Amino acid sequence: MNKDKRVLAAEFLPALALLILLGFRYAARNNMIQYNVALYGMMPVAAFVLPYAAMMALMKEQESFRPRRQMFQTRYLSFIILIALTMALAGFLVNWTSAYQMGRTIRNDAVLAGAPLWQLILLSVVLPSLCEELFFRGALLPALEPVGFYGAMILSSVCFALIHGDLTNLLAPLCAGMLYCYLTYITDSVWSAVAAHAVNNTVTLAIRYLLERYSTAGLWQYFIVFVLLAFFIALYFAMGRLDRLVDKGRVPRIPLTGLKDTARSVFLSPGLWVLLALFIFKTFYLNV
Repeated sequence: MNKDKRVLAAEFLPALALLILLGFRYAARNNMIQYNVALYGMMPVAAFVLPYAAMMALMKEQESFRPRRQMFQTRYLSFIILIALTMALAGFLVNWTSAYQMGRTIRNDAVLAGAPLWQLILLSVVLPSLCEELFFRGALLPALEPVGFYGAMILSSVCFALIHGDLTNLLAPLCAGMLYCYLTYITDSVWSAVAAHAVNNTVTLAIRYLLERYSTAGLWQYFIVFVLLAFFIALYFAMGRLDRLVDKGRVPRIPLTGLKDTARSVFLSPGLWVLLALFIFKTFYLNV
């Protein structure tokens, strides 16, 4: 399966985004720039808005390119909130398990310690959700769709995980990325992914706040049980809402792509391998 040159070029843009992030972190670590609240907010804008603009310029003459920027219908809202809540709780449990096995702890970024609530919401919820979803689901996903939706979903989600993840946080962003792709497809709107991402980040921020505030009170084991129970409750209601949407014919089927073509589109992506090399370099050599 031959790929269009514009699709091949698009596959390298996640690596560009990671390079921008690594550049900021390396400069801050070596005291070239000050790592403060302003820089924390600037990083996602520079790392994802610039590649987003490059993607839009690259694909502007591609007739099949659909960035899906129209607003989603309100009938999907309850499902979006419930499934995003489910994913946030599942992500915390997965990350906590990984961190526990590696002897690490889950904490908020130190630069945000003591920041007022409006800054936490802006920098941890609004900016990341907006900038990242516009790039990954609003630009990268439709740019890769000529290889098949399943291949585009897997490829863009793996890129999402490698950019956000570390050794304790890979599975959660991978699953979240695939969920956001699915929501974008069934609602035909990238804004459903933005909304779900915002819910996810809000829940994650709240959980980490509670952990830091009450971790010394001896309630840890009860907190984990509470999160696990909340996960199953949210999952039950999310699946019930999805069933009702399916019954009413409001969830379009994703067109099937051959397993061989899907695998080729993912594993033969040069941009993905460059991104993976950068991830390995960041994790084991650069340590930022």
